[in-house]
Amino acid sequence: MVLDKRRAHLLSIIQHSTEPIPTKDLVAKTNLSQRTIYYDLDQINDWLRTQQLEPIESKHGKGLFLPSSSKSKLMVYKDHSFEDWHYQLSKKEREVLIKAKILLEEQDASMQSFMDLTSMSRGTIAKVIKVIRREFNEAGLELYYKKGTGYRLRGPEDAKRTLLSNILATIFSQPDWQNVRNEVYKMIHPEAATWSHETDQRRVVREILIEAEKELGLTLTDEMVEILSLQILMIMKRIELQEYILVPEAEKQVLEQTEAYKAALHITNKLEKVKEVSFPDDEVCFITMNLLGSKVQHDNFNRYTEQELSGLKEVVQQMIDDFQIYSCVVFDDKNGLEENLISHIKPTYYRLKYGLHIANDLADSIQKTYPDIFHLTKRVMRHLELYVGKTVPDEEAAYITLHFGGWLTKEKKKVETKFKALIVCENGIGTSNMLLTQLENLIAGLNVITTISMREYRNTDYPADVIFSTNYIKEKDIPVVHVPAILTNLEKERVIKRMNELFDSKPPEQNMTDHLMDVIKRHATIHQEDDLKNELVRLLEQNTPQTKELRKPMLNELLTEQTIQLKDQVESWEEAIKVAGQPLIDQQSIRPEYVEAMISNVKELGPYIVIAPRIAIPHARPETGVEQLGMSFLRLKEPVFFSDKEKHRAQLIIVLAAIDNQTHLKALAQLTELLSNEDNVEQLISASDQKTVIELINQTIEV
Repeated sequence: MVLDKRRAHLLSIIQHSTEPIPTKDLVAKTNLSQRTIYYDLDQINDWLRTQQLEPIESKHGKGLFLPSSSKSKLMVYKDHSFEDWHYQLSKKEREVLIKAKILLEEQDASMQSFMDLTSMSRGTIAKVIKVIRREFNEAGLELYYKKGTGYRLRGPEDAKRTLLSNILATIFSQPDWQNVRNEVYKMIHPEAATWSHETDQRRVVREILIEAEKELGLTLTDEMVEILSLQILMIMKRIELQEYILVPEAEKQVLEQTEAYKAALHITNKLEKVKEVSFPDDEVCFITMNLLGSKVQHDNFNRYTEQELSGLKEVVQQMIDDFQIYSCVVFDDKNGLEENLISHIKPTYYRLKYGLHIANDLADSIQKTYPDIFHLTKRVMRHLELYVGKTVPDEEAAYITLHFGGWLTKEKKKVETKFKALIVCENGIGTSNMLLTQLENLIAGLNVITTISMREYRNTDYPADVIFSTNYIKEKDIPVVHVPAILTNLEKERVIKRMNELFDSKPPEQNMTDHLMDVIKRHATIHQEDDLKNELVRLLEQNTPQTKELRKPMLNELLTEQTIQLKDQVESWEEAIKVAGQPLIDQQSIRPEYVEAMISNVKELGPYIVIAPRIAIPHARPETGVEQLGMSFLRLKEPVFFSDKEKHRAQLIIVLAAIDNQTHLKALAQLTELLSNEDNVEQLISASDQKTVIELINQTIEV
């Protein structure tokens, strides 16, 4: 009986849900049709019965659930015998396994061994080899076939190590790649049967790593401890094969000055005593590189020298300053954000410097959920790129997006604390903080006392009323709510419902959308229930008086014929702000004192509102006179000067009236996209009518 990848994933979703999950939620989570899901459920239940487990059941009006007896047995089964699930390998999994085989077991890298490893045909393997050969060539390695012995790899050891590091990062970023993880683990450490089978050697390496954390003055993420354990076992295997890495002398001198080098010496000295293996200094430096590039849960900056942090501090300060300018917000706790960002930027810098790969399984979700914040983050990444001399990949930028996003969504809480909460998250500082702010803003009276790793949770007792965890935790005395790292609207709804069940003695009142749906069902047949409900939610959000803005308007909703002005000239920059702001006064988006606040800001803080040559975005804090979100546009043929410097002249004055740190971000991201194109700026300055401006805006939004 085969349980393929798709069905294993579907079963995993149902298994980890703390309550019955409706089929429509499964459709949203898996992008499968309802018909396919029902078919897959039949197959999954057949498989469960072959394992002597109770099948998935359906609770009327609630959804699908896995009986608790099956759930607990399945967790044990999965931990100890996951390779028996037999799910079919994806194209990416096949490539990773064959690459690992070539790099780790070169003496046995034959066509037959690849076929045995992946259960694929000779023809399919041949196609995969072509792809891998190209990738190896790009990395400076030559994959060739030696008759009678199999495939061999020629090239520098550092290129091989980089590819191996990438493989480890990739397999750990894919939660359902347990069987791939097992196979790679066996290649690195032949004594092991499966990943969950911890040998004495791996246990010793992990314990030494955890000791080294004290030398480093930080706590590594749970995932990072596992990856580094495998890295070190892999290094030991390469040393046994007499395959050594060479680190340039100048780089070695730099590495030897770091705290991470002391930790690497601690690790290698201990292993030399326990395992009788000798680590050359270059290999100690290679471990240092990997320690420097490791994701952290907590970091203690008191242990770092000023030399280690000064350059990165400056980069982070420039990034925050630019982000505030581009997003037109002011961070109240700028120092807190700076310290938080350095915790992530430091390992990011070293990963970029040493070519270490980080596989971010949340990257797509972050870009999809927070596109405007990601767009702004990408703009400020140029400071890090200039500092390190390399392009920052989207996977890294996505994690940094979480740091900015977490700070943007922080609100001054005026609600009395009702519940003390603990977050157990294995994804590091940025993800933990984003989850913290999402939960605190979602649940009135929630106070997250700390965010910790799974290791810390197991080893320490914390006084809390509820635990939110991104990984499976068996509930004991404190109730556990399992959550993803990024909360979608669907997940937020589920979390609120679960909190009501746990702490509200009265059943939650039915919301207005559900009331309306019930009325419609009584008098009509609904063909697309989910679509109708989503439309009703949006409609009610727009017309709910208690809420100023719940949605993020598009740029063309804010810049209209009523808010766009084209003039030849004005007397001064002060006059430019007054003229530009007048349409917003007329439509009662702002009060006159907001205009005065914008002018005062420039007099006090300087021409920071000139974000680029010829472009200024005046703004002030919401409490200085904003009634509702608004934006207005003034074009001047003759520039005004915000200082005596040429770079501070402007012809496009866009007034922004924001009501909070977030609602304006979509429109602002679209505006910056429009203004980042020099041709667009020229067309806006030379526009003869408002229609031209609106057409350019619409073209930008459609792209």
